[in-house]
Amino acid sequence: MHTDRIRRSLAAPMALALTAGVFLVGCGDDGKESSSSTTRPEASTSQPADDAAISTSGVWARTSPAVASAGAVYLKITNDSDSDDALVAAAVDPSVAKKTELHETKAADGGMSSTTAPEEGMGQGQSGDAHGSSTTAMGGGGMMTMAEVEKIPVAAGTTVALEPGGYHIMLMELAKPLVVGEKVKVTLTFEKAGDVVVEAEVRDNAP
Repeated sequence: MHTDRIRRSLAAPMALALTAGVFLVGCGDDGKESSSSTTRPEASTSQPADDAAISTSGVWARTSPAVASAGAVYLKITNDSDSDDALVAAAVDPSVAKKTELHETKAADGGMSSTTAPEEGMGQGQSGDAHGSSTTAMGGGGMMTMAEVEKIPVAAGTTVALEPGGYHIMLMELAKPLVVGEKVKVTLTFEKAGDVVVEAEVRDNAP
């Protein structure tokens, strides 16, 4: 009997000690997991966007007479990158024009330039050919020629102006006249920068 009492009296403290040990170990594990989860950085699903290498400004399209079959889009293109680029194509919705071409207007044979560019009178009796080139006689004997080009170079760190009497985007076979106030979305395709979508407001004059 005396021996049984001693065993029972020793068993109680040992059980208590074991329970306390298990409790402390459990708390220690919880603490480690909590600390690990609060300090572990979460993976980001977004990447910082690079600054656009190509930017545009002053985008507009000239209003066209009811009899005109073509229109023109003008703008300024800035290349802020360290690499040369080039505009190689442009496109509009078929509801605006059947096709688009890159054109350049310049004085022919040393002729004098004029404030009236050939692209402004396309479809109104100008001479031209199937490849989009045309010639217009100007006052004073000057001649202006307009022809399709494969690309419009935009050197690194420069701004190229597409303007009347120079480079421009030609809208061929207009679906309807371009009316002042309308806006036309144009997709510009560059050799390196890829596609850039701009919106041209139809105006009588440059902004």
